[in-house]
Parts: sequence; C-alpha cells; structure tokens
Amino acid sequence: MAACGKSFAGLVAVVLACAACTSAPSYVPETPTSATPGTLLADPVDFTGYPALASLTSTSVSVLYGSTSGIDGSTTAVSGLVLVPKGEPPPGGWPIVSVGHATTGTDTRCAPSRRIGLLGSLTTVIPFLANGYVVAMTDYQGLGAPGPHPYLDSTTAAFNVIDIVRAAREVEPTTSDTWVGYGVSQGGQAVWAANEQAGDYGGGLRLAGTISMSPATDLTPVVSAMEDGTLTREQVILLPSVLKGLSVAHPDLVTSDYLHGELFDRRDVFTACEGENSGLQSSIAESVTPADYAPVDRAAADRLRAWLSDAGVPRRAATAPMFVGYGDLDTLTLPAWTIDAVRRACALGDTVELREAAGQGHGILDLGSAPAEWLRGRYAGEPAPSTCG
Repeated sequence: MAACGKSFAGLVAVVLACAACTSAPSYVPETPTSATPGTLLADPVDFTGYPALASLTSTSVSVLYGSTSGIDGSTTAVSGLVLVPKGEPPPGGWPIVSVGHATTGTDTRCAPSRRIGLLGSLTTVIPFLANGYVVAMTDYQGLGAPGPHPYLDSTTAAFNVIDIVRAAREVEPTTSDTWVGYGVSQGGQAVWAANEQAGDYGGGLRLAGTISMSPATDLTPVVSAMEDGTLTREQVILLPSVLKGLSVAHPDLVTSDYLHGELFDRRDVFTACEGENSGLQSSIAESVTPADYAPVDRAAADRLRAWLSDAGVPRRAATAPMFVGYGDLDTLTLPAWTIDAVRRACALGDTVELREAAGQGHGILDLGSAPAEWLRGRYAGEPAPSTCG
C-alpha cells in the first residue's frame, strides 16, 4: 500500500507465507441486548494466526465489541482485530487507523479475522503497523459474529468503523483519541460514511480524516445499467451480494424481481467468501445475458434505485477532510460514479482531494506518496488540500 511511506514487500511475503500454515480465532457470542458502543463484550483473544506479525506488534488480539445497527438502531455484537505496534508510543499516544476492508462475502464465516491473509487485508495493515499506527479493523456486522450482514449499508458500516476505535482504546490505553480511516471498495464507502457520522456518533474521539480507495459510493446507476442491459462482468458478479445485503434492511425485496435464469438459480455462488468460487463466478457471469438481470418492471427498478440511494454516500456533510482515489479503468464502480459522488460531497461543503490512478482498475491503488503526504498533513495540522471547485 502506498499510503505509508516505507516499502514492505519482503515483510509482507514472509507474513503471508506464515499465515498459510495457521488459522485465526473466532467468536460465537450471544447478541447483546444493550451495550455502550465500542465496549468490549468479551476478553480479547490472542490473535495467533500470523506468527510473523510478532515482529511488528506488541499486541495482536481478536475482539468482540458493541456497535449499533444503522437500520433499526439496535445493539449489535461485531468482531474485529486490534493490532498494536512494537515500541514506545509517541507523545499524545499511538494514533489509530480504522481499516475498512473490501468485500469479502456476505456470510458470517467471511470475516477477515477468521481467514488466511485476512482475506486480502494483510498487505494493508502491515505498512500502517510499521509506521507506528495502532490498527483497528472491523469485520463489519454479520461477518465473524452471528447475524445478517447488511452489505453496503453505509450507516451500519460507519458505526462499526467508529466503534472499533473505541474498542482499540480499551485494549490499549496508550492510544491517542485521534484517528484516521482507510478503506478500499466496501471499506472505502464505510470510512467515508464514518466521516459523515463522526460528528454525531464519534463523541470522545477526534477524526483527522479518511482515505477512500475505489469507494462503493452510490450504486444507483447500476439500476439503469440493468434496465439497459449494460452491466459489466464485474457488476454482474457483485449484483447478487448487493441484493442480499439490501434484503436485510428491506425484507420485502424479492430477488426474482432482479435475477433470472442461472444467475438466480446459482446466486449463492456469488455471495460466497472471497476467492472461494472466483473461476465459477466468472464462468457464469460470462454466460449471463441482459435478460438475466433485467428488473421485472419499472416499479421494481424504482424500488431498487431508492434502496440503493438510501444505502450510499454522500448523505450528509463530512466531519473531516477526505482523500478519494479511483482507477480510470475501474469496471466495477465506474469512474464517473466516484467523480459524481465527490461533486455532491463538495456541494455539501466537504473538503475532498480527488486523485485518479491512471491505468488502474478497482481496489488498492498506487498513487505514489500522495496518500502518505496527505496523512502527514492531517497530523501536522496543515490545511487540507481540496480539488473541489
């Protein structure tokens, strides 16, 4: 990841090699009826899945903490990881980065904290640790702890991202009250939403800013593409997960209003954990025709459009500056969608630096030293740059 200044390719390779031989802990908690957001609901469990992290961390634990559903306001149990770097904390305490991971699936077993390589997030957390950040990474509600996963519900994800910062401060008392958010794809949306919610929900903490890479901001344009028969292969692969996630907030959603034929019959192939069915997903997606994802009627399309709009960002003014990156070759969350979301955020008065990664697609982006310099500026108290006109 380019967001931190050092290069750790060799270290990452060692950690991944060790991770392939081990397994991570898991929780089987009861759902709490009430809990202060961010409170630990169980004793932290030593995270022994990746022995090579011992060279970077003084504490590595899996946690279970209280959070809040963005759908109905109920108390939820959410799992995640807290990783504390070795060494002495700087004056004021360790800074915290709350990491929002990319899409890993929709089932409880798809939690990064349970899976080899953190389901792709290991290479994200290592540079932050090496640069002196406490890493707090939520699994998100319904991944790791029982309960449905409201995939891409931005408010729920925002609360999860904020509350694990509180949990990290309970695990490690030498942390600062200052934190930043970093997320990719689903996580890019999550930390963006956390920025919007931090002013009201993040009491007792100071958010310095958030970095969103390839964020899944607002997927309402997907509906027009479904009607026009122009979904990309990557969007076809994602669609069953989007519908499954929306059904948590909207149990009246009828999947067969949007998926037909083999795409409907084999929808579970697409909602499995990251990497489990990649080849089969691609094969099915290649054979899908526009008729397989056409909304049954205009009313169904309008419902889906409204549901996606409610789940996306921006929804309100942000609390702190944002850095947003996108790849000009992104075929999942199209560049125009990200540009439009930033335009709307600017209209709300947000301070946003938007960067294009030329020749790159969806995911973690190589933007050189720009993210690291942006983070340095936030902690130095410098005025945040903005590309808003």
